[in-house]
Amino acid sequence: MEAIKSLSEEVFNQTQKFSESETIETAIIYKAIELTESSEKPAVVNFREDELEAWFSSPLENPHGTPAANLKLACIYRTLDFKLNISRGCFNRILNCMRADPSVKYMICRDYDGFHEYHTQGFLLTRFVGNALYALVWTFDPATLTTTALFINRRSNWFEEFASVLSEYETLMSTPSLLCFVSTFFLVWKFDSDTGGWELATIQHIEGSTGFGPHPSGWRGVAPLEYVNRFAINQLTSWLQAVNEVAGNIVNRGRLQKQGLKLLAMIHDEYVRGETFGLTTTSSIDRGKADLEALQKAIVPVQRHISSYIEYCEYLKDRAERLANVLFALLTHSDADASILLAAATKRDSSSMKTIAVMTMVFLPATFFAALFSMPTLQWDQSQVMQDNFWVYWAFTIPVTVAVFAVWVLVYGRHWIRKQLLAYLNSASNKASV
Repeated sequence: MEAIKSLSEEVFNQTQKFSESETIETAIIYKAIELTESSEKPAVVNFREDELEAWFSSPLENPHGTPAANLKLACIYRTLDFKLNISRGCFNRILNCMRADPSVKYMICRDYDGFHEYHTQGFLLTRFVGNALYALVWTFDPATLTTTALFINRRSNWFEEFASVLSEYETLMSTPSLLCFVSTFFLVWKFDSDTGGWELATIQHIEGSTGFGPHPSGWRGVAPLEYVNRFAINQLTSWLQAVNEVAGNIVNRGRLQKQGLKLLAMIHDEYVRGETFGLTTTSSIDRGKADLEALQKAIVPVQRHISSYIEYCEYLKDRAERLANVLFALLTHSDADASILLAAATKRDSSSMKTIAVMTMVFLPATFFAALFSMPTLQWDQSQVMQDNFWVYWAFTIPVTVAVFAVWVLVYGRHWIRKQLLAYLNSASNKASV
């Protein structure tokens, strides 16, 4: 494990990018939320970087003197170029406050998906969950029942919505499996909403425009060609791009939901084993088991929801692929029509050029003889029509004509000439070596 931690630290320090420290002290505000057993309605609070570090390091005051379950969660934004909007020093100090296993840094800098867990000597139980929307890193201290977590936004801003869902389960903070469950539930809830709002809406729009789909209009499939709508190539290309993007998104979401099912199965196994996560006192063990049992009861409906969503994603994927095939056929048909029109235009141009060539051939002999007979070297009013210097015309005309044809051959046949010359030189070289 020491080698893994050392490698993770090295890769993290070499590849992870951070914001410059002088640009974040006043420019960036970090959102955070703290859940306690006594809090009635937790609110999202804002911190500057120095305040965020102090907030993470400050212990929770408990007037009763007994451990009270609590959870601290802060949001760190990540840009599209994988840069974390926080200084390197502050980020490392926060992980140290969390007593997080350094191996988790590799998952952060490599933008990993899925669930990963680390628990080595000297560090608290450290868990990581990554998906297309965010990454979660958290530790659980069994001595104080404290969960400390970082929410890293990967796309848009989902922190407040996630915090709102998390607050609904604030009474179950005595187990580190809480964030596993909330992350899985939030992801299927969010994906379900987005799939209906964009992927399904996109497919339905294109199906309605083309007439191809599970609810077609008109005589699709049996109509004569004159009833089939014709679309611009740019429109078909745009639709095809959108449908392929929908198919890719659906596959990725189904993949992430299957990972969610594995997380729920892990929570179930922890409940069956009676996992205590290092809790020592009888009261804390009982509370941890009670919270895990409550999560176990909530697992079944979420599993059914995810299974239904995965099946629906598979149906939408097949639907998108069939629509993509239809769009490709329409695009091929439009391209063929464009080729036919281009061929017709080319034929018209060829006919025009042929007409010009024929007319040139008709007038060329007359033009040539008219120019020849008008030369001063031909004196038609004298007994000797052809003068002694008539040869000068041919002395210039014939060599220049030959030179023009030679230049033409050199320009258009240079590749063939070069190939022949190289072949000759290679042959000569081989004979010389023998």
